[in-house]
Amino acid sequence: MGRRAHTASSGRGLPCLPSPTREEALVTKISRRRMMERKIVAMLVAGAGVNQIAGQLHVSKERIRRLRELSKQYRYLDDAGQRGLVPLPSYPEALFPDTVDKRSLQVSEAHQRLASKYAWIRDCLQAGWHFVSVWEELPAQGITGVSRSSFYRYIENHQLTRLGETYRRVVPEIVHKPGEALLLDWGKLRDVLDPVTGKKRTLWFFAGVLGFSRLLVVRLVWKIDTETTLRALESMLREIGGVPARLTMDNPKCVAIEASPYEPILNPCMERFAAHYGVLVEALPPGDPQKKGKIERPVPFIRRLYESHGEAWHGIEESQEFLDRKLVLANQRRHGTTLRRPQQQFAEIEAPALKQLPALAYDIEQYHEGTVRQDGHVRFTNKYYSVDEKHIGAEVVVLGGSKLVSIYRGGRLLEVHDRLWDPNRSKSTKPYHLKPWERAMADDSYYRERARKLGPAVEEMVLRIIRKGQGFIDTRVIFGLLSLDKSYKAAEIDTACRQALATDSLSWRWVKDLLDAARGAEAERALAAAAPAPSPAAKPRAAYAHVRSMAVYEEQMQLFKNGLPDDIGGWMH
Repeated sequence: MGRRAHTASSGRGLPCLPSPTREEALVTKISRRRMMERKIVAMLVAGAGVNQIAGQLHVSKERIRRLRELSKQYRYLDDAGQRGLVPLPSYPEALFPDTVDKRSLQVSEAHQRLASKYAWIRDCLQAGWHFVSVWEELPAQGITGVSRSSFYRYIENHQLTRLGETYRRVVPEIVHKPGEALLLDWGKLRDVLDPVTGKKRTLWFFAGVLGFSRLLVVRLVWKIDTETTLRALESMLREIGGVPARLTMDNPKCVAIEASPYEPILNPCMERFAAHYGVLVEALPPGDPQKKGKIERPVPFIRRLYESHGEAWHGIEESQEFLDRKLVLANQRRHGTTLRRPQQQFAEIEAPALKQLPALAYDIEQYHEGTVRQDGHVRFTNKYYSVDEKHIGAEVVVLGGSKLVSIYRGGRLLEVHDRLWDPNRSKSTKPYHLKPWERAMADDSYYRERARKLGPAVEEMVLRIIRKGQGFIDTRVIFGLLSLDKSYKAAEIDTACRQALATDSLSWRWVKDLLDAARGAEAERALAAAAPAPSPAAKPRAAYAHVRSMAVYEEQMQLFKNGLPDDIGGWMH
């Protein structure tokens, strides 16, 4: 509403008068000046002095002296300052002619240039353009060098500020029929300190409101990606028990991979979701939130509902339950715009207008954009899926559900794989995508024939290595196993492979260590068998006739220590 049409009471109980226009304000200012001049001259005619008038009327002495000189010129006072020959004119006639404000005669260069486009500026403002929009279009009209403040002064001086005010302030309401639209939006709820990792995480909410009944539903999520959005959206549809005709939301990557004011390119996962539920997805143009104003306003309202929860954190499930309890009460209150209760409007009018949910739930898919690697595989959730080698280096789109993984290029389907969930498998390669040396490892290949000759355990180990699907890495291991026959017997290799299979060790090095250990143990046994028999026990030294006992030597050493060289010498001779 415009300021002049505002007649509500102020905070003090007094009516708020309409603001005067520029002309009204100017007239009021002139009238006050004339009234003050009449009072001053009247007191001068009555014989009052300058100090007395200044004290009573609270005006400057300079102004009083200036008016005294003017009064003498117009014969209201004589030269002596007494009553003159000309009486004062009756009110409201002015005593003196109005002085010309020299500032009003000054026109800036910018205002002169704007004057040539007065009609265009007036028409744009009348059509509802914003002031800034008109100012930004001035260069296109051939007017440059005009600052925004100069433009604002110009439209204010020419009373153009209120043109089109009603058009600028009024946003038309988009009226929805029952079951026509579910309006959706995202918002940040709070920051959470993860008690496990100690890191800060952002908690988001995904909100939806039915266009007719204004029923509000909210889901708390940790991230805004395709999979999370689809799961939250499916949960909302299950809660309201039906499918609206249209889903209206913004254009993030999880909804539209390319936003456009005319025709956006939807995310393929969102397109499949919409096709499964039979609903139209409306991705709004960038920067156009007015088209979903019914969900824009509830975003701060949802944050306000959560305020009473406090800063304590007990998990996302507890916060979701708390918010659900608040929403039950909110949906039962009377809506400020419709003046009706959303829950009642939904149950009585909008719920019957919704389409029925499909019998089977949608298989939530994941969306990924990747590049085909040099080995002809594209990565998706740390698994690798093959395509034809002619697509190496190309950008492809991968859609993965719980069972199948589909690979597209330029909107054309390239390949479909069974999704890998086995943690021991990292690659899914179609037989016709195998390289020549990989095709040689089929069931009747040369390598299996060689492994079969070495023994059943060797063949089983080769088969299990092939199933790992790691390409040339596995082939090198198989080469190593088959080359062991150059140094070991087939029976030894088969035994070692059987032991390795028992411990699920599909490693060439493990088999080689087992063979080396077995050969080392066999060598020790052979060495022990070839050792000579021990000699018979020898007789004690005392049994030999020409061997002195140790006591004799100890006696001689004692004599040497006691200093008896004669005895020692005699003994030595």
